[in-house]
Amino acid sequence: MRSVRTALALTLGTLATVAAATPALAQQGTAPKAAEARHCVVNVDSGARSCFGTYREAVAFSTHGRVTDAPNDTKAAALDKTLQARINGSAGARKALAAAQSDQVLATIYADKDFGGDSVNLIGSSCGTRFFSRFGADMNDRVSSVNTGACRTITLYQHADFLGFSQSYSGAVPYVGDTMNDQASSATFSN
Repeated sequence: MRSVRTALALTLGTLATVAAATPALAQQGTAPKAAEARHCVVNVDSGARSCFGTYREAVAFSTHGRVTDAPNDTKAAALDKTLQARINGSAGARKALAAAQSDQVLATIYADKDFGGDSVNLIGSSCGTRFFSRFGADMNDRVSSVNTGACRTITLYQHADFLGFSQSYSGAVPYVGDTMNDQASSATFSN
């Protein structure tokens, strides 16, 4: 009789443990997956916007098919100087594109530091001083890193229409700093 009670106690204890663990395991299995990053291209001259499921597609669109083999890893792409030179084109190619008023990648903004998360390639006909007065809902107050393209400098502004404090950046900048992080709403571009 004692062994039956012991077996019954062990069985009940095991069932209680399994019952307690099952909801936690079930929740883990049904947890929502992290959203895939979205990669957009915005023409700062016209305001036209196109979004893609991969960074490679966004780069191919931004460069009019000139660069079709960019990695989907945005950090690797941002730090690859050879790839960036291909995306931005040579100085002669940039002048030819500007003369033809053809779009070129002016800069890329990223939602996360280290060039991660959602990205937007800002394209336009020339660097001169190009203005982009509103980032739009998908990137407004979300910029954490930048990579200048054909333009040497991007200046981010705290508010739309170039208002509030501003900060200028050149090259591949993995973190815009605590003051500007998740604050930018508009930008200008210059050589």
